[in-house]
Amino acid sequence: MKTFLWWGLSLCLCIGFQTTSFAQNNLAMGSSNQPLKYRIAFIDPRFQLTREKLVEISQQAAEIWHKETGKTYFIYDSEAQLAINLIYDDHQLMKSEQQESLNALLQKQEVWRLKNEEIILNKQEIDQLSSDLNKRKISLKTEFEKYQQDVIRFNQGEHRYYRADELKEQQNQLQQKSGNLQNESNNLNFKIQLLNLKIRELNQEQNDLSSLKTQFKLEQKASIQSFHKGLFSQNQIQIYGYASLNDLRLTLAHEFGHALGLKHTTDPKSLMYPRLKEQDIHNFKLTDSDLELLGSIYSSIKENH
Repeated sequence: MKTFLWWGLSLCLCIGFQTTSFAQNNLAMGSSNQPLKYRIAFIDPRFQLTREKLVEISQQAAEIWHKETGKTYFIYDSEAQLAINLIYDDHQLMKSEQQESLNALLQKQEVWRLKNEEIILNKQEIDQLSSDLNKRKISLKTEFEKYQQDVIRFNQGEHRYYRADELKEQQNQLQQKSGNLQNESNNLNFKIQLLNLKIRELNQEQNDLSSLKTQFKLEQKASIQSFHKGLFSQNQIQIYGYASLNDLRLTLAHEFGHALGLKHTTDPKSLMYPRLKEQDIHNFKLTDSDLELLGSIYSSIKENH
């Protein structure tokens, strides 16, 4: 799947002065060992995420900043000014619809896979039946040729070798074997026809799947340009969507960075990169780019003081 634009704009021009002032004031407190306090304000119930779980995830996001620096930058406080909100808007609704489309697509793909496995087994069975039938046809042909030679000898008067009733019995047996082989051949041809029909249907389903995949990718591409998963503005962190709890953790950590006054980086592996791209979302560590941003903002604050 394509990744979504995950954090969005950190500051709006119209409120840039207020936002910067808020972040710097708290950084000043952070530099005197007073962490930036935050609280959980609103969680749309459609996210099906409890307040306790979001507090836990936010603390994990704060730990990302602490782990590499040894300094506590953020602390949860139910009375804090900085508020975190999970907003379920049209973007998240669109993402939910896309997830439903993806689940349906994966289900159809699994059905196709099972049918394909069944066809492979049917083909192997038919190949084996066809091979056995051909061997029996060759054997019957040999028996028939021998019978014809016996008939020729009998007609030439070599009665000491054969009797008429024996040849008649051979003829009946050969006719019965031939009839059985013909029936088996007809049944095999019927199975081949059914197999070919299944293959055509499966090929059509594969074409339909390809069309659905193309449509799904186009829908993702169209939505990625406008979908912002997170936004920091003044004393608010708004989260509009997330693909997983690990994704939410990094999104919060990124917006925490903006709350400190940090801007975006150009390093696709860094926390402050504007998209979730090459970051290790399972075991993320601040990169040199993130630490340089952090160092530069603190240097600027010390100079101003």
